[in-house]
Amino acid sequence: MKPVALAFLWHLHQPLYRLRGERVCFVPWVRLHAIRSYYDMIRVLAEFPGIRPTFNLTATLVEQIRAYEAGASDLFREAARIPADDLSEPQRAFLCEHFFSAQAEHMIGGLPRYAEIHARRESARAGRGDAEAWKELSTADYQDLQVLFDLSWFGFKAREDFPELRALIERGRDFSRRDLETVHAVEDEILRRVLPLYRAAAAEGRIEITTSPYAHPILPLLIDTDSAREAMPQAPLPPRFRVPGDARRQVEDALALLERELGVRPRGLWPSEGAVSREAVELLGSCGIEWTASDEQVLAASETNLPADPGRPWTLSGATGGPVLVFRDHDLSDRIGFSYARVDPARAADDFLAAVLERERQAGDGGRLILVALDGENPWEHYPQAGGPFLRALYGLLAGHPALPCETVSQAIARCPERGAIGRLRSGSWIHADFGTWIGGPEKNRAWSLLGEVRSGLSSALEDARAPEEARRAAWSSLRAAEGSDWFWWLDGQFTNDYRTQFDETFRAHLKQACEALGREAPDSLDRPIASPAPRESAEASGENGVLPAPRIDGFEGDSFEWRGARRIEWGSLASRGAMQVARRPLESLRYGFTRDGTFCLRIDPDPRAGARAFAGLGLDLTFRAGETARRLRLDLDESGDPKEIILDDPKGGPQPAPRGVPVRAAARKILEMAVPCEAVGLGPGTTAGLRIRLKTTAGEAQLEEIVVRVPPFEREPGTPAA
Repeated sequence: MKPVALAFLWHLHQPLYRLRGERVCFVPWVRLHAIRSYYDMIRVLAEFPGIRPTFNLTATLVEQIRAYEAGASDLFREAARIPADDLSEPQRAFLCEHFFSAQAEHMIGGLPRYAEIHARRESARAGRGDAEAWKELSTADYQDLQVLFDLSWFGFKAREDFPELRALIERGRDFSRRDLETVHAVEDEILRRVLPLYRAAAAEGRIEITTSPYAHPILPLLIDTDSAREAMPQAPLPPRFRVPGDARRQVEDALALLERELGVRPRGLWPSEGAVSREAVELLGSCGIEWTASDEQVLAASETNLPADPGRPWTLSGATGGPVLVFRDHDLSDRIGFSYARVDPARAADDFLAAVLERERQAGDGGRLILVALDGENPWEHYPQAGGPFLRALYGLLAGHPALPCETVSQAIARCPERGAIGRLRSGSWIHADFGTWIGGPEKNRAWSLLGEVRSGLSSALEDARAPEEARRAAWSSLRAAEGSDWFWWLDGQFTNDYRTQFDETFRAHLKQACEALGREAPDSLDRPIASPAPRESAEASGENGVLPAPRIDGFEGDSFEWRGARRIEWGSLASRGAMQVARRPLESLRYGFTRDGTFCLRIDPDPRAGARAFAGLGLDLTFRAGETARRLRLDLDESGDPKEIILDDPKGGPQPAPRGVPVRAAARKILEMAVPCEAVGLGPGTTAGLRIRLKTTAGEAQLEEIVVRVPPFEREPGTPAA
């Protein structure tokens, strides 16, 4: 039996927050991820010389780490440097709002004094409102907060390597200005060490370094935004945008920077978000890329000469000299990215190994490539001790297995000589094998329109040899940054982010700088925010961008995309004026949507202050009104958050237990999730209905404001099983 070729690809990326020429940018995420995951991920490998992963470092990340090395800063660090006694009221408000940007359970909860100040802040927000909460924190609180915020971000290897950090963590409170200087000095030292550590490991053959297009753009959409139609034929798209020359420059610029800064020209390339199309893959081949990767869902939607098995490398028919394609194991990648954080590290490692060995058994004598590719930074915020116990358990178990080599992607491909051929490659990404996360919604489309307007206006000047070369380079660097995917990801509130406004402003500022560099006046449209300042109207249909949610009803957010496309409403927009005081809110937000097969889905996120038993004994009463017809669904949960009783009114209004043929599903753990077929509650395709929700909690009952929902057309007849 040939051994499994197991390869990890850890993707490390941050968008270009820093505007050209800017010393102090707004957000600190490059610095904070550097002292956590970027340092941890390379340092821990010294304990496991037999583990040889692949690290995908983006050019914008490398560029910004170098900027910190050269003395750049961010607004968070500058605010921390102001002595607490000298903080103005706006500066105190800034710290109160932003210096809790850390995962609550493990990062804030792991530092008792930090948790204490956080609890005081939350109590003040409930009692006085967000705008006045800062007044409840003392000068001593702010002085400790300036240190604790950064301390919470240090990863497990930083805490082990720097005894001065351990001393501060053990003391835990009453920090001085010298203590803050110590924290910043350690950060600066880590920022100086990070890139040389990766460079040295690559030179020694202990890791493989790959990259993505420079500013992390969605390459197929740069080549042609209409490529989104293949997977999203009904989605509204912006005016067609086609800049294949920019796509090539993004790739070539990234390869050149990685070679210059890390001493190696990458052989492989992880296309941003695993986004591929035939044209994108052919472009990569022409740039000398030997292999590229995407998700197995893209492979499954493509036309192949052999069964669509991600366990073998693939070639693209007709792409002479093109790169080999490999496809990540979606399940195993998501287990690490989204599931194992809640599991004991040893059990999680055992589960992973068992799954790998089962894949090996199924492969038989043919061998198998298993690519586990995922974000190498964000998951560790949700793991205890920054993921250290899990990574050590996982790497230790794999290193001790005699017949399971853990190699770079290039080495794993070399172990698998058998190739499949792809005749038609489906255009898509690792998220649902489409591009709906970056295009198709109103705000996303407006951003593409702005990008197209500026790019078109600068086209002739960028190619004009009479224009100063320095000006053209500056304009291109700003335009290149604006083509990155991250701005489009966050613009429309599809995912929760406290810094959505800053992403909007930074995107438009990059475009303005592109115009200014060439002496062109920026369009007035760049002065207007893209992101809607308030929640969308309730009547907006879920899935307007053509992608409807498909959540697993288990009471957990299995990944960030289960509820993509769903309508989110905050408590402040739901609370009936006379029902409950906002301070006693029973929930933080509500989401709803419709799946492609005609199922209504509801999600409730509890108030974070409610604790572990937020849903114990909850009663949920939903009334759907469509025209003259009303249907009522009542759901009572037991103490564990499981359905105790489900009552569904029949069309004549008489209550009856939900019949066995109507699969009403519900689970309440960290969140409450519920699903019911639309036809069971009187919701037909294309109809508009009112939804009234009454919550029964231990604190009393709350009647929420009516929500007006518009039901989209379904891809299948309601009641037809999903594929």
